[in-house]
Amino acid sequence: MWERARPYGEPHHGIDLLDTRILRLLLAGLTNHAVAAQVDMSARTVQRRIQGLMVQAGATTRIQLGWYARHHGWA
Repeated sequence: MWERARPYGEPHHGIDLLDTRILRLLLAGLTNHAVAAQVDMSARTVQRRIQGLMVQAGATTRIQLGWYARHHGWA
């Protein structure tokens, strides 16, 4: 486990630090509006960023996005 570990706040090579934070908040169970409040942006902007992550992951659902993120070290 420690060999694959990386600092918590450090982005993965596939996504930036803000997307990493948004993804982690989503995986913690927060809604789009709650995530938007945490990252200080509109819910619509958060929704667009999530949609971009889903496209990048080839996911059609948030559950698939969560699986992909875990499997590929995004979160």
